[in-house]
Amino acid sequence: MRATYVPGELATLVTPDGVVLAAADRLAEVAALTERGLEALTVVEVLSRGALTELPDFAVVRYDGSEVHVVVRGPLAVRAGTFALDGREAATWAEGSASLPAGATVEVAPLGAPAAGPALPIAGGVVRSAGVTWCPRPAAGAPAPPPAPVVPEPAPTPPPQEHTVVRVPQPAAAPVTAPPPPPPPVLAPLVPAGPPPSGPPPGWEPESPEHDGRTITPAQLQALRAGQAPASAVAPPAPPAPVVVALLLSTGRVVQVRRRVLIGRSPRVQQVGGSANLPALVTVDDPYVSSTHLEISSEGRKVTVTDVSTNGTLLARPGRTPVALDHGVRTELSIGDVLTLSKGLTVTVVPAQGADG
Repeated sequence: MRATYVPGELATLVTPDGVVLAAADRLAEVAALTERGLEALTVVEVLSRGALTELPDFAVVRYDGSEVHVVVRGPLAVRAGTFALDGREAATWAEGSASLPAGATVEVAPLGAPAAGPALPIAGGVVRSAGVTWCPRPAAGAPAPPPAPVVPEPAPTPPPQEHTVVRVPQPAAAPVTAPPPPPPPVLAPLVPAGPPPSGPPPGWEPESPEHDGRTITPAQLQALRAGQAPASAVAPPAPPAPVVVALLLSTGRVVQVRRRVLIGRSPRVQQVGGSANLPALVTVDDPYVSSTHLEISSEGRKVTVTDVSTNGTLLARPGRTPVALDHGVRTELSIGDVLTLSKGLTVTVVPAQGADG
């Protein structure tokens, strides 16, 4: 790879796989793409911070070994030979691809007159620029980039000077006379003690054993050794929680709400608290839905929803105007309530009959 850039304000990433230019306030997001990759949807998700309404102007060029794949939004342009693409007329962004022979260069810069300034070499990384010229596959025999300047080594530090220390003898101190020892204490005659205790009395057991799920009493231990499970050591399994409501997705799927349900593009469990509280994970294919968008919980006959998304969720109750859920706040649900996660996905609270789990 060979690349140069003109110093400027745009957040810029240069790698052997591609180039990204974005608005100046997206420097941290552009740096994060070094780990996330340069796929178009990944770049859009990272630069928009999870909300398409916050998507800035940007240009991304990704090289797959033979072609460059380009995505542009706003007054930025990408040129590779006879191929050129800009985002001036695009409502969201413009996409295109073109073959890139060995030795061909790609120019990524704002529209208009070229920026004035020196073209500095870059071997890869994150900078602020006004444009980049990038060649992912230099032609055979192309001159190598100039070597890095040689920094002279610092002069050796002279050794420290030696000093002679003269010790002056001190006059001997006067001897210290220790005080006489105190008289020995007078001890009372010993009283013969009875026989040592042989242990707790027969049948004694602690009044409050420390039961933490792993501690058993001596009687329970004896029963285990005899092959009999003590009645108090193994608790009977809790009966399954009654299913009160179900969730009808606009995709046609129906999901029972037993305890917890997580809905999202790739829902993840953060806290479980035991296998009995393991949530049901509902995965939906919608780019506008967060990885974990909603958490719906059932406690007895009470069903609540918590919005944990980035883009937000609307709650529509029958006969009322839809309102946005407060992020991270549990809200009680009723039969007939409709949750809108995106333009293409809704979840309706229905009675539990006919659910598939």
